[in-house]
Amino acid sequence: MMKRVSWINDSVISVQLREDLHTLAQMRSNHLMEFFDIRGNGEWKEVDLTSVPVLFCIFVAEHRLRPLFARRVPPKEVIPNRRPVKRQMLSFTVMPGGSYGADLVEITEDYCSVDAKLLKADLSIEEDLADIHGNELTGMVGDAEKLKARLIRYFDTGVNWDDSKSFLFPGIKLPTPNGANFA
Repeated sequence: MMKRVSWINDSVISVQLREDLHTLAQMRSNHLMEFFDIRGNGEWKEVDLTSVPVLFCIFVAEHRLRPLFARRVPPKEVIPNRRPVKRQMLSFTVMPGGSYGADLVEITEDYCSVDAKLLKADLSIEEDLADIHGNELTGMVGDAEKLKARLIRYFDTGVNWDDSKSFLFPGIKLPTPNGANFA
């Protein structure tokens, strides 16, 4: 585990999920962190993240996720991802009557969700399932155990899913397994 986590844009982190299961994450900008569809034992050589699929990109409270971070990986071992950060996300909303939902938004060019552009309001399971399955929530993730469980589920089953979406969309079905690198 890393002793201290300081944010450095484009730094790559080896994330330890189990003793025998590590993946990679990259700090992007404004506390957005990308997690990648790659597994290993924590030793990385000649990996170019630009050619590795991004599982998801979320806002993180990195200091709270420190228990998952094994080490910062130098560029001689892993070349950082150079693709643009995905800016389309889901924004939590409180609906009339106290129910919950989400809007599809595009975060700003400086990766801020506060002034995000509304793309579609009031998403529904019936009409917007692909958008719900394919986009991440704008909220800050700071629970290391929940993030670890999500990543382990993905690498064990191929299902990439944030359980917070099940709260916002009761009755929603999980996406089908889509990972090429799951067990």
